[in-house]
Amino acid sequence: MKREVGKMESRSYTGSFASIYDDVMGTVPYKFWYDYLQEIIKYYQLEVSKVLDLACGTGNMSLIFARDNYQVTGVDLSNGMLEVAREKAKEARLKINFIEADLCSFQLEEKYDLAISLFDSLNYILNLEDLKKVFQNVYYSLRDGGIFIFDVNTISRLMSIEPGTTILNGEDYTCIWEDIVNKEKKLWQVRLKIYHKDTGEYHEEFHQETGYKIAELREALQEAGFQDVDIYNAYTFTAASDNDNRVYFVALKNRTRPAERPVLRLVKNLKWGVKRFINGLY
Repeated sequence: MKREVGKMESRSYTGSFASIYDDVMGTVPYKFWYDYLQEIIKYYQLEVSKVLDLACGTGNMSLIFARDNYQVTGVDLSNGMLEVAREKAKEARLKINFIEADLCSFQLEEKYDLAISLFDSLNYILNLEDLKKVFQNVYYSLRDGGIFIFDVNTISRLMSIEPGTTILNGEDYTCIWEDIVNKEKKLWQVRLKIYHKDTGEYHEEFHQETGYKIAELREALQEAGFQDVDIYNAYTFTAASDNDNRVYFVALKNRTRPAERPVLRLVKNLKWGVKRFINGLY
């Protein structure tokens, strides 16, 4: 057996975690999220050709959009995650432009119809001023009439996570996942200890998420230029509150919000209520 290599990592989403990420997150309902995004797109009557997937990770959402013939660009800070994403796109024979960049400073000349950021990726931005930079960059990347959709964990959700340790055993790895909740700083922290059985290598990572009040995020989006912002309890068309677990923001760039259609909203809520129940996301 190869000698164990101790490699301590303070940053997150290194190549070590990237190599096991899809296995660890194997139960994540990406297709369910995609269907919900499509419902939002239809509700807002948005014509979409070009999609910008921010904090795209290993490209799972990018691939789903690309398979439906959208032109997709994925942006992520982690080279390791992007390497996995590029390999998956190559194997699927899909043309996706993956770019390594920091969401706080990225600039793209191409304009997009839709920008998305899912799986509480923006909770990783730990202060509001940096998050405002992200919103400004997204606003610049959208065409007039474009829409930005993202989700976040609420403060309530993050502070309700139970501290503890879980051991995840894969075919060629063991991952010790430790949840830490810092209520004073409103942080959910995850310490990962990853042992690769095939190489004998050992790595550690440290992840942190923080939460924001809905009003703070709405104001920051409007400050970036988004005139209209709607916020929904996840997988519904019901207005969100700070007591929900996960909420979705729909921010419109130079686009008029569609006329209120209470009957259609009721139908969609009934439909997605059933979907949430079936998928255990109620």
